[in-house]
Amino acid sequence: MALSERTRRELLEVARREQGPVEVALFWDPDLASATVVVWNWSSGACLRLQADPEEAKYAYTHPYAYAATRGVPARDVLLAA
Repeated sequence: MALSERTRRELLEVARREQGPVEVALFWDPDLASATVVVWNWSSGACLRLQADPEEAKYAYTHPYAYAATRGVPARDVLLAA
């Protein structure tokens, strides 16, 4: 098995929503049992990626900016994605 095949992981898209130019998606990594929330702002081109524990995934998806702030993401990065 090639290295790229062993290290490639399949992320499952659990939810996605859009409001204006902002799109938020929730992904689940079954291998690591972890969630990732991605926020894209198609107007600014900014993208914010947040790792979340399984028990915090719903909150991170529903309130990604507040979640980012509690995780120490710089305000500048959060504002670009807002």
